[in-house]
Amino acid sequence: MKSVIRMGLCVAALWSGAALAGDDSWKQPYGGSGQAGQDEPRPVYRTVERGADTGLYVLLGGGTDGYTGQLAPELNPGFAYGATVGVKPSKILGLELGYSGGLNDIDLAGPGGAADGADIVRNGAQAAVTLGLTPTRLQPYVMGGIGIEHFNVRGAGQVFGFQDDTSGYVPAGVGLRYNIGRLLTADARVNYNIPFEQDFAPVDNNIGNGRYQALLQLGGTY
Repeated sequence: MKSVIRMGLCVAALWSGAALAGDDSWKQPYGGSGQAGQDEPRPVYRTVERGADTGLYVLLGGGTDGYTGQLAPELNPGFAYGATVGVKPSKILGLELGYSGGLNDIDLAGPGGAADGADIVRNGAQAAVTLGLTPTRLQPYVMGGIGIEHFNVRGAGQVFGFQDDTSGYVPAGVGLRYNIGRLLTADARVNYNIPFEQDFAPVDNNIGNGRYQALLQLGGTY
């Protein structure tokens, strides 16, 4: 008798489990609130604004070179070109080495200058620090450093008191950089170069007789 009762209880338990397994009404819909037949929620995508890139960057570009003070009426603004290799260990700080060149005509020599082509050919190199004002992809910044440059006077430039010379300068400027992902970096900067030990021109060697440069450079950050 006891064996029959035990067997009956086992059959009843197995029957109840099978009935529940075949009934889907007890299951909670995936991603729902527990109500049968409710649609699954759609995923929500959020756009995250990237900040300024960090890492190694390389820039190439061109612009204009001009002079101030007593040099302004004697030398016409001319074409400038440059290349920059730098690294940004953070979104704000940048360390760079740069090359810059310039081509200028002597204004006192009349139309066309004192020689065919540029009368003054300048080549220089500098080390600079950039400091971003914001950590954003479109980043204004300030810069400063130290450099050395060589002036080569061509044609009859010596007649007007100019001569070959190697001197130093302190670049100080502002810029605006935009990182388009890591494929393209655009950089526009304007800097004033304060000369020291400069003797290529017949003017006083002071802060007012300096050189300005505006460059637009394109490159990438890696």
